[in-house]
Amino acid sequence: MLERIEQIQGVGLLHDANGKPYKLHKAALLYAENGRGKSTLASILRSAATGNGTLIQGRATVDGTHQPNVLLQFGSGHKVSFSAGVWSELRSDLLVFDSDFIENNVHSGGSVSTDHRKNLLEFALGEDAVAARKDVDKATLAVQVASNQVKALTSQLSGHHQGVTIGAFEKLAFISDADEQIEELQKRIVAANSIEAIAGKPVPTPVPEPTLNIDALFTLLGTSLDDVQEDAETIVRSHVVALGSASAESWLSQGQGFDGGVTCPYCAQGTVGNEIIRAYRTHFNAAYAELKKKVAQIEQGIAVRTGAAVVETFAQGTSKANIAAAGWDDLVKIDSALFDRETAASILLELQSLLKGLAAQKQASPADPVGSEQDRFLAENLWLSFLQLTRVANGQIMAASATIEAFRAKLATENVQKLHAQIENLQMAKRRHTPEVFAILTELALVKTKTGDEEKRKKDARDKLDALMKATLRQYERSINALLKKFGASFSIEKMDANFRGSAPRSEYGLLLRGKSIPLEGGPPSFATALSEGDKRTLAFAFFVASTLGDLNISQRVVVIDDPMCSLDINRKQQTKTVVKDIYTKAKQIIVLAHDAYFIRDLYYALSQRDPSQVSVFQLQYTHGGYSDFAKIDINVECESAYYKHHRLLMDFVSGKCCDHGPVAKAIRPLLEGYLHRRFPGLVPKDQMFGQVVSFIRDAKAPHPVTFAQNLIDELQELNDYAGQFHHDTNPGNADTVQIVPAELRAFSERALNIVHRGNVPNCN
Repeated sequence: MLERIEQIQGVGLLHDANGKPYKLHKAALLYAENGRGKSTLASILRSAATGNGTLIQGRATVDGTHQPNVLLQFGSGHKVSFSAGVWSELRSDLLVFDSDFIENNVHSGGSVSTDHRKNLLEFALGEDAVAARKDVDKATLAVQVASNQVKALTSQLSGHHQGVTIGAFEKLAFISDADEQIEELQKRIVAANSIEAIAGKPVPTPVPEPTLNIDALFTLLGTSLDDVQEDAETIVRSHVVALGSASAESWLSQGQGFDGGVTCPYCAQGTVGNEIIRAYRTHFNAAYAELKKKVAQIEQGIAVRTGAAVVETFAQGTSKANIAAAGWDDLVKIDSALFDRETAASILLELQSLLKGLAAQKQASPADPVGSEQDRFLAENLWLSFLQLTRVANGQIMAASATIEAFRAKLATENVQKLHAQIENLQMAKRRHTPEVFAILTELALVKTKTGDEEKRKKDARDKLDALMKATLRQYERSINALLKKFGASFSIEKMDANFRGSAPRSEYGLLLRGKSIPLEGGPPSFATALSEGDKRTLAFAFFVASTLGDLNISQRVVVIDDPMCSLDINRKQQTKTVVKDIYTKAKQIIVLAHDAYFIRDLYYALSQRDPSQVSVFQLQYTHGGYSDFAKIDINVECESAYYKHHRLLMDFVSGKCCDHGPVAKAIRPLLEGYLHRRFPGLVPKDQMFGQVVSFIRDAKAPHPVTFAQNLIDELQELNDYAGQFHHDTNPGNADTVQIVPAELRAFSERALNIVHRGNVPNCN
């Protein structure tokens, strides 16, 4: 027996419902207004019986902060819970009649489908047939599961192979550099869409190559003069110093123009063999002077052409070219030009040292040749080694420039649509070879094989069940028709049978209405049009009751009935109470959920005649946040008239009892209307709204009895102005959004009660 519904969280309006204080007895009657959670509770109990967690998960509280959780207490304190989408155990002893039962087993929207007739067998078969049916269901489910797995796996692949078949998708080859290709294609798309801007980008250009004329240098170093004297410079300098005059050297140079090489032009003495005269000829020789001038410039030329500035200038040019190339990185792959400046500087430094040494030798002896062939060979090799470094860098710069030019030329012919298609193909090939897709394709092949095996097992189980169904259904038909007759139905069922025309066994039956056979489908007439909604629910209830009362294990069953009175007339309501009493005496427990308080009250009296302690009554009521919670209920109070209810709401509110402000605000006007109709029975128009009634009283003339209420007109009008804003007839579209101020509501509630209790308006003076 279900002893307590201890807690329900995160399911529909039962966001945090606490039922622990309310013990369920052999008969448990639960009242709730429509939309308070009865159907949710019935679905929870159905889920506990079947293990179908989606019945709960599908009703998860939309704006809730709790995950769906349920805790039930059965006999001897045994707890059964629902958490993380699963039940701790199944409770197959629960039999539930609710809208799910009707929609799954009888009809949906007036239509009886193949699935309805298939599920109906669950409530018609005996123990032996049930076992056989379970075998069929198990085999059918296995086939369905396998088939669904195929569909599910196929569906999982659908997003991966759009535009091609699964077979073609499976054959796609692995592309190792797919990401690189995609990145390159995306760059081309960007470039193709901005060709004008790209055309103006700078292109890297080669750096001018440094120059050094080794031949000219070594020619100068190798120049010699045969008629010069090695120590001429020293001799002449010493003599000029001895003369002690700044113009002495100029005077000696002019005198050389008068020297015939034989006698002195000044003293006419002989000059042949005179060392100082010979030194004058070397010192003042024009060719020698020119040679000394050129030798003096050698070192500066070497410094300029082999100095650190040469390397730095070329390095800066290379860097500038690389900067220009980097501007194309987002469009085309370009390698940076590499200039080994350290090696280049080292080579030039070695070359400079060699050449400066030779220059120093030449400057010391300008007339003598300097520099061997080995010196020349070494100098040339060093210079070529340096140039090779610059040429490598320039070659890379030119390659980058050529790549860019080729890219720019290709832009004009790019087809963006084709580029996008190539990207999609590459991405699809990547998806095909992901671990996820590979696993799906492998599993799909296995499941297809499994489907064939399950189909054979299904056929064997079906043949066994077929022999048991016909006899069982004949008895079920008789029980249903007996119940329909007691319900006063004008129809019955006929020709109840079963077949395997679908994927699983299903029932077949027809309706007999006023002597005419009515098919479940087709027509007219048909099931959808021949029966009223009350007739359809009566038929569904008869199916459920016939199965329940025919259950050999009914004494161990907990029977749950959700809203049995929905769409039933008075005669069927009475018979429903009789049926519930019958189930109550035979079942372990019966739980009835209803929105009709009067039916709950009458059922309580009917079931509690023998032992009131075996009948519990409680309700689902509105709680904070618009949710529902379990609560006590005085069923007699609940069945009170609307006038008494409105009066009680205001009394509870002004006395400080906790209640919802909305209903209180809406109760003021109908309370006053009820008061006036009771004070002046039959004298106040019933078809007028409260404001019109106030006007009617105000305009009445003596001796009309309502004139005795004219002293209330101003008060009634003020009360109507306040209370009317909470009603849609006077405040359409905004009635439910008006803010209620508790203090203000209390004041108007007290004023309304004063009129009802005293019949006048207090004198405030």
